[in-house]
Amino acid sequence: MKANKIINEKQVKKFAPKTIGGKFFLFSMLALVFTTVAIYYKSLNNDFTNWDDPTYITSNPDIRTLHGDSISYTFNKIFKSYVSGNYHPFTMLSYSIEYSMFKLNSKPYHVTNLILHILNAILVFYFIWLLTKQKWSAFITALLFAIHPMHVESVAWVSERKDVLYAFFSLAALCFYVKFSFARNRKWIFYSISLLLYIFAILSKAMAVCIPVVFILIDFFRGRRITLKRILEKIPFLLISIVFGIIAIIAQKSVNAIQDNTYHNFFERIMFGSYGTLVYLWKLFIPCNLSCYYSYPIKHNGIYPGIFYVAPFAVIALFFIVYRSLRKGKVIIFGFGFFLITVALVLQIIAVGGTIISERYTYIQYIGLFFIIAHFINKFIENKTVKLQPYKIPLITALIAITIMYSYISFQRTKIWVDSIALWTDAINKYDKEPTSYDLRGNAFYRKEQYDNAISDFTKYIYLKNDKAHVYYDRGLCYIELKKYNEAINDFNSAIRYKPNYAFAYYNKGIVYNDLGEFEEAIKCYNNAIKYFPDYSNAYYNRAGAYYITHQYQYALADALKSQQLGYAVDPSFIEAIKSGFNRKDGK
Repeated sequence: MKANKIINEKQVKKFAPKTIGGKFFLFSMLALVFTTVAIYYKSLNNDFTNWDDPTYITSNPDIRTLHGDSISYTFNKIFKSYVSGNYHPFTMLSYSIEYSMFKLNSKPYHVTNLILHILNAILVFYFIWLLTKQKWSAFITALLFAIHPMHVESVAWVSERKDVLYAFFSLAALCFYVKFSFARNRKWIFYSISLLLYIFAILSKAMAVCIPVVFILIDFFRGRRITLKRILEKIPFLLISIVFGIIAIIAQKSVNAIQDNTYHNFFERIMFGSYGTLVYLWKLFIPCNLSCYYSYPIKHNGIYPGIFYVAPFAVIALFFIVYRSLRKGKVIIFGFGFFLITVALVLQIIAVGGTIISERYTYIQYIGLFFIIAHFINKFIENKTVKLQPYKIPLITALIAITIMYSYISFQRTKIWVDSIALWTDAINKYDKEPTSYDLRGNAFYRKEQYDNAISDFTKYIYLKNDKAHVYYDRGLCYIELKKYNEAINDFNSAIRYKPNYAFAYYNKGIVYNDLGEFEEAIKCYNNAIKYFPDYSNAYYNRAGAYYITHQYQYALADALKSQQLGYAVDPSFIEAIKSGFNRKDGK
């Protein structure tokens, strides 16, 4: 039997070396760290983006209270709340700690993501080494993990802290599980540490619920027989998975992130899941046309593009090939199984979110596929037979070329995440029919005071998908800044038509009428804003101003005091002016 065919525990111990070798280990760690830093060092100066970063960090008041008497409030809020339809308290706690030290300086947040990615690459190396005792398999798997372009999203996007953090704890839990499965003495120590790390992983991101199934796959790969004892040892992990899986579903439903059958029926979801599987496999080898946003397909004459109908059959054929590979060993089954187990929940068979695939969903998932590639390269490197010698140099040369190519693509991708405008411009260049990209780039242009560009993007969104009140509202705000008041009023009216209780649209429409000197119309708008948002302090304050100008001092004073009561910083001189006008009117 060849040393690189893992069949059972005895064979692993018989053929596997016990140590990596100091020089090889040092070389591996230096190579992983240097290469990863070289790829990502420019991303450390990237800004936050307007995609989830405001919800999690820049506009999130709940991460700003980790100090003094507010620490208990922060912990209570973090561990009892969902954020954007997710329950990941450890991730939010990491943001709170960073905010307490660095406020909204984006660089430390990026540094943390990079450090975690480096640590994850090292853990991948250690995990594969523990599992196989094949040093080149461990190094190549870790190297591909560190440099692959599909992983840039998880590292360069601050809001994907949950990816790199849950991966860190998950990989550590896997390492300790492998040590537990090998250990003869004090096994409970490794088991307990693995369980604790798994809890940390699932508190970082709910996708960790799949890790106990990976434990079963590891047992299969190592040839551990299924016994009652080995079933029972998985029970605590599985129970935790079930509990947090339910929490994750509730969290997603709280923001209507889980689609129902009114969007896509079951057979369409099977097509989408199959298509996603093929695309992830394709981009593993050819990472081109990468984007932060991949839209669902559009039907033409009631029919999807042909690839979606072919995809399920292609996946079935792929499964058959993988199954048949068992005759040659367990490597392909293990690697593909690792990929499938960890990606299954995000293949859109249960539709979550607005994208059909996402690059971040390959972060831990690709490890299994990288391992398959690394294993077969290892066979050539370690094999001493004369027959294979001529292939070694071309193979190593190809590996170096792929490393350089992937590293270059990843380095370029980090620039895409420099800010919101660059991010969504890239997405539009790849898929120019996706309205979401225009919406978010328009929002970014607005914040940069590039109002004409923002109006152009919002107009494009409305052309592609005329169903969102907030886009009319956002374009109306741009028109206000450009003093195009009639256009602003038309857009606020359109926003209200789609969303009749849109308090902010009424409020800003009132501001336009204020600027036009039509104060009675402005008062009507503020009335509606307050009707739909009774505690809207700004609306009370602006209505007070309109009442004051129209000499309705009694109402103006009531509104000014109400606005002050709701927390608006009302200038005392304004209240005195209202009282003075009120007194003059009464002849006092």
